[in-house]
Amino acid sequence: MGFFDRYFYGKAGKRDYSEMDMPKNRVSLFFLVLKDHFFDLIKINFLQLVFWLPFLIWTYINMMAIQTIDAQPMLEMENGAQQLMSTMGSYLMMWLIGLIPCTAITGPSSAGAAYVMRNWARDQHAFLFSDFKDAFKSNWKQALPVSVITALVPVLAYTAVVYYGTLASSNTLMLLPLVLVFSATLMWTLMLPLLYPMMIGYELRFSALMKNALFMAAARLPQLLMARLITFVPIAALLMGLYTGNAVVILVVSLYYMLFGFAFSRLVYASVANSVFDKFLNPHIEGAPVGLGLRPHSEEDELPDDDDEEDEDDEV
Repeated sequence: MGFFDRYFYGKAGKRDYSEMDMPKNRVSLFFLVLKDHFFDLIKINFLQLVFWLPFLIWTYINMMAIQTIDAQPMLEMENGAQQLMSTMGSYLMMWLIGLIPCTAITGPSSAGAAYVMRNWARDQHAFLFSDFKDAFKSNWKQALPVSVITALVPVLAYTAVVYYGTLASSNTLMLLPLVLVFSATLMWTLMLPLLYPMMIGYELRFSALMKNALFMAAARLPQLLMARLITFVPIAALLMGLYTGNAVVILVVSLYYMLFGFAFSRLVYASVANSVFDKFLNPHIEGAPVGLGLRPHSEEDELPDDDDEEDEDDEV
C-alpha cells in the first residue's frame, strides 16, 4: 500500500477513528491542537508580529533610555531617592502614552487570529491566511475600540495609582479608589480573552459585547485568571531578566514572542472562551453547537467501572 493509499484509507490493521477517540475535555483538546498545528502557530504568530512590531520597538527604545539613567549620583543627593522615583515615573508615563497608538493598531489582527484559533480550538478547519484576512476586515470596527480601551487602561490606571496613592499617604480613605481602580483594571484584563472570540463568533452590538464579557468574566473568574497567569509567565520572566540583567533570559523570551508567543496566547484564550461560551451562550441560541471538538456525552461515560462495582459490593 502506497503513501497516498495510506493517507486516504488508513493503515492496514489499524482501527478507524471514532467519536470515542475524541478528547473528553478542553485541556486534552488544547494539547492535541498544539501538537497538530505547531508550525501553523508559528505562521500566524508572524502575521500578528507585523502589527505588534511598533509596540516592541517603542518598548525597546524606552528600555535603552532607562538604562542610561545614572542612579548612583541621584541617590547621593538630598532627596535623591524621591528624585530617582520621579525620573523613573516620567519615563514610565512616556512609555505608556507612546503605547496607546502602538497597542490600538493590534485590535483587528487580534480578531483575525481569534477566528483561526477559535476554529482550531474546536477541531474545525481554518484557512490560515484567508480566514485571518476576512476576520480582520469584518471585525475591525469592534476590534479597534477594544484595542484602544486596552491601550488607555494602563495610562489611566497608572495615573490613578500615582494620584490616589499620594492622597492615601495622608488619608486612608483614599485607599478605596485605589481598590476600585485595581478591580476595574483586573476585570478588563479578564474580559479581553472573551472579547475577540465573541466578536468574531456572534453578531452583537458593542454594548452587548462588553456586557456579556463582563458577566461571563465574573462568572468564570478562576478559569480566566488561570489563563492570564499562564500567558503572563514569559512576561514575568522577561521582567526578571531585565531587572537582573540576564541577557540569556531576555533573548529566550524575545525569541519566544517572535516565533510563537502571540499565537500561543491566542490559542489559550480561544480554548477558555469556547468553554465559557458552551456554558453561557450556545445553549441559549437556537441551533448553536455545543462541545465542538469534544467527545459527545453518552450514558456510557456515567457507567461505573467494574472495579467500582466490586468496591461497592465489598462495602455492602
